[in-house]
Amino acid sequence: MPVIAIATTKGGSGKTTLAAGLADLLRRQGRSVECIDTDPNRNLHDWLSDPRNGIPCTPVEEEAVIDSVAGAVERSEYVLIDVAGALQRGMLYAISAADFVLIPCKTDRKDVVEAVRTQELIESAGKMVRRKILHAAVLTQVNRRAQVTGHTRAQLEVMGVPVLSADLPARTAYQQASWNGAPLAAAEAREDFGAIAADVASLMEAEHG
Repeated sequence: MPVIAIATTKGGSGKTTLAAGLADLLRRQGRSVECIDTDPNRNLHDWLSDPRNGIPCTPVEEEAVIDSVAGAVERSEYVLIDVAGALQRGMLYAISAADFVLIPCKTDRKDVVEAVRTQELIESAGKMVRRKILHAAVLTQVNRRAQVTGHTRAQLEVMGVPVLSADLPARTAYQQASWNGAPLAAAEAREDFGAIAADVASLMEAEHG
């Protein structure tokens, strides 16, 4: 029962969009999925609050993360955690409970720096729980034709941060989704997230055989 945390120490990198999109993709695949929102702004919870989505999303305080994840794992095949970067303890708890951590990263120097910092936190959490915590960055809000996209990917690789081959391009579909509550209403959005989910599954299968 995979637990996937979407985490970065930098705000505004696309955590909530990633969490909502992956949750909707899994739901469309017939999987049972549950989300946990640790962000005080409750953006993911508000986004998924429309009962038509059929995706439970529980807002929790950082002290309750571990217990909330444990309960969700008992109920659902997949658990997704939208991790608030400003809450250091909450991030550490969420990462420690995760099987895989996705690090959203825009094509920006500051985001690359924070992705490296997030990886350091993941490695520290792994030492604490005495296991390897799989993780990878995923480029968000990208222009696939822009040179800076390839440069950002190369910089992450130089810094030793794994990067998914799939990415999340800048699309008006995601802006519209924040209004209509349906993360993957557009076909191109479903393709984007299908590729991201396939990359994550491949990395987990390679690790665990």
